[in-house]
Amino acid sequence: MPFYVNSTEITDEQVFAEMQYHPASTLTEAQEKAAQALAIRELLLQEAAKLDITAPDASASEEVQEDYLISRLLEQEVVTPEPDEASCQRYYEQNQKTFRDTEGNIVLFEYVQPTIAAYLKETSWQTAVKQYLKVLAGKARIAGIYLEGADSPLVQ
Repeated sequence: MPFYVNSTEITDEQVFAEMQYHPASTLTEAQEKAAQALAIRELLLQEAAKLDITAPDASASEEVQEDYLISRLLEQEVVTPEPDEASCQRYYEQNQKTFRDTEGNIVLFEYVQPTIAAYLKETSWQTAVKQYLKVLAGKARIAGIYLEGADSPLVQ
C-alpha cells in the first residue's frame, strides 16, 4: 500500500526495492524499515529543495545527487558543539573502568582524550540528526506510515 510524504507518493515498488538494504527477521519488519528509510529520505530531499540546496554536478546519477543534497542539508542545518576538555575529562572519569590496557592498568586521560572527543562528537551528531528528523516529520503531512514527529524544535 503506497504512502505519502507531503504530496509525494512512495510506491510499493520503491519499498520492495529498498528492502534489500534493511535485513530483518520478518518480511513485515523489512518492509517497515524500508518504508521508514524512504520516508526519511524524502523528508530530507524536500527540505533541501525548500532551502534551495542544489547539487553541483548535474551529470551525476540521481542517487549521487540526492546523497549530496542530504549531506549538504545536514551539514547546514545540524550543528553540534566540539567536545571540550572538561566534557572529555568528565566522560573519562565516569567510565574509567573501560580505559584499561591489556594488563588491566588504567590508561592515562591524555592518551584517550582524542578517542573520547570523537565519540562524544559522534554521539552528539547522531542525537541532533534524530531530533532534526523529528522536527521535519512533525511539520510534514505523512499518510500511510508512522514517523515519530515533534511539534516543537525542543525535543528530547
